Amino acid sequence: MTSPIDFRSQASAAADRLLVHQWRLWFWGDSIGLDGLLDATELTGDGRYLGFVHGLLKGWIAREQHRSKFDYTAPGVALLRAWQHTGDPALLAAARRHADYMAGFRQTTSGAYMRYEDAAIELPPELPPDHKDYDAIRQRRAAENGGPCVFVDCVHFDAPFFAKLYEVTREPQYRELALHNILPQIELLWDREEHLFHHFWMERTGRPNGVLWGRGNGWGLLGVVLTLEYLGASEESAAPLRSVLIATLERLVQLQHASGAWHTVLNDPDSYVESSTAAFYADVIARALRLGLISGSRYSEVLEQAMHFVLKRVDDRGVFQGVSYETFPSTRAQHYREMPRGASVPWGQGPLLCCLRSYADLYLPSGNSGGRRETHATQ
Repeated sequence: MTSPIDFRSQASAAADRLLVHQWRLWFWGDSIGLDGLLDATELTGDGRYLGFVHGLLKGWIAREQHRSKFDYTAPGVALLRAWQHTGDPALLAAARRHADYMAGFRQTTSGAYMRYEDAAIELPPELPPDHKDYDAIRQRRAAENGGPCVFVDCVHFDAPFFAKLYEVTREPQYRELALHNILPQIELLWDREEHLFHHFWMERTGRPNGVLWGRGNGWGLLGVVLTLEYLGASEESAAPLRSVLIATLERLVQLQHASGAWHTVLNDPDSYVESSTAAFYADVIARALRLGLISGSRYSEVLEQAMHFVLKRVDDRGVFQGVSYETFPSTRAQHYREMPRGASVPWGQGPLLCCLRSYADLYLPSGNSGGRRETHATQ
């Protein structure tokens, strides 16, 4: 078993990298970064990380009436966790308003909420000028308008937020919104033959994009397990979530690379091994083990291999190496195979911190790891 005792110093170095990140308030990947900072608070006892998250959220609330195009990617779970830590009533009030905003989007014929009406297809990542692929990426073809699309990332943004709001308020409409968000998303995105998630579904064609992207499955699985955690792992109406979680994890056992991570296109062994997959899946597996949803005899070794991979790829500065840059949607698997790596970003640093916290929670007694200690502030 990997020793979680040394996680504090690793978490501190990794979290410090997020303090200098240029946050967009909000964009794809921001949510997992703030969750990671809150996990770093628990692992290290350093209040700087909670203070940073609290400040970002208060800055967003100040301009909330001027919502950005991507405010649906706002870190709703982190908003509620920060409220539990601080008791700041402005955070809970903002969470309720954000829930109203999220419930106001139009729905597809299957009931999935449509967040992105004009998805950019084949948009290249934003690389730093000194990146070796900078010139080549700039010369790629222009992005196309893919029209309305449902993305697997939203499995993480939507239902866990509503489920967490239900957990802290016990108001049943939020429980219903959690299920009404995630079940139609699964219907559109989860492949019943492959037992994996597609990156996105296109309303124009009525079909998914056909690429089983590694990090995308991290977003989907984490959304499923968090929804179960906040609603209650044995919640009767969440039985489809348990089935999807177990079936997808079983498929991932079959696809795990010898290094402990997974390929960026999961069912393509010729695509490169990408680091964030190991961190996302380690977080999910540790949570599922702690909740009693899967057995240790089947998954402990899978978790150990993933954690071994993760810890070997954190450098002396706390940067998680081998994370791909922002991967915008495409219907071509080659687009994913060619995505550059080397990003120090929330969707790398955040999953790293989250998996350290979840692993410590699984194997260390409460009080040594930090535990799940967000206190429920007075409502």
